[in-house]
Amino acid sequence: MTFALFLHLLCVATWLGCILVEALYEHSIDDSPAMRRFISALHWKTDKFIEIPAFLGVLLTGGAMLHQAPYTPLLWTKIGLGLTAITFNAVCVWLVVKRLALADKGDFAGWEKLDHWQHKLGAVVLLALLAALVAGGALFVAR
Repeated sequence: MTFALFLHLLCVATWLGCILVEALYEHSIDDSPAMRRFISALHWKTDKFIEIPAFLGVLLTGGAMLHQAPYTPLLWTKIGLGLTAITFNAVCVWLVVKRLALADKGDFAGWEKLDHWQHKLGAVVLLALLAALVAGGALFVAR
């Protein structure tokens, strides 16, 4: 196993764990303005310090390993799923930042709309990430 693969898996595990923890705390609050503001700020800090570095690490280490694997349909599927997860996660980060700004303004009707989309797109991130992980496991076993 290469060092790049080790770092890649470490970043994937961090990213996946972050998504699961965010889902837990996002769905554990009441609908009071104080809790919505708190969870918005907490989610942004989690994204900024853990999730963004993790998915950027996945992108960079994945790119660094491209020359090590034969280009098979399964590899292209894994790459496509990973890029889908990263792209949708970047959109989710943008929604998290916008949602925090709405919470700061006290616009909870707008917050609710963004919250809905952030959770729907977050589900796409989770599913694409899990599918990429399965594809990566299949590639590893096929070696």
